[in-house]
Amino acid sequence: MNNIPVYSGPIIAATLAPLLGFYTLMVTHHVSRISKPLEQLIHSYGHWIPGSLGSGPLGSTGSYSGKEALALLVWLVSWAVFHSLWRKQDLSVEAWLPIFSGGLVIVSLGFIHPVVDPVIGLIRDMLGV
Repeated sequence: MNNIPVYSGPIIAATLAPLLGFYTLMVTHHVSRISKPLEQLIHSYGHWIPGSLGSGPLGSTGSYSGKEALALLVWLVSWAVFHSLWRKQDLSVEAWLPIFSGGLVIVSLGFIHPVVDPVIGLIRDMLGV
C-alpha cells in the first residue's frame, strides 16, 4: 500500500480564500454606501456582467455586479496563491478552525446593518466623507 502524504495546507487555502472573498464583498458593500463616486468605481469592475446596466423588467443589479466581481477575483487569486504556497505544507487545522469560525462570525455581523452602521458612521465621520 502506498503511503501518499496528505497535507492540510490546501484545505486551509480552500477555506481562507472564500473567507477573504466574503470580506471583500462586505467591505465593498459598505464603501459603496459611503459615497457615490466610490460606488461608481466599484460598479466599474462589474459593468461587463449582463444586467449590471440593464433597465429591463428586472431592473439593474447596479454596483452589486462590481462587488461580486471583486469578491470573485479576490477569492480565486487568493486561492491560487495560498494553494501554491501551502500545497506541501502541513498546517494546524486545530489552530485554523477557531480563526475561520471567528472570521465567519465577524463577516456575518458585518452584513447586519444595525450592528455595523454605527461603525460605518464613525469611519465616514473620521474620513470626512
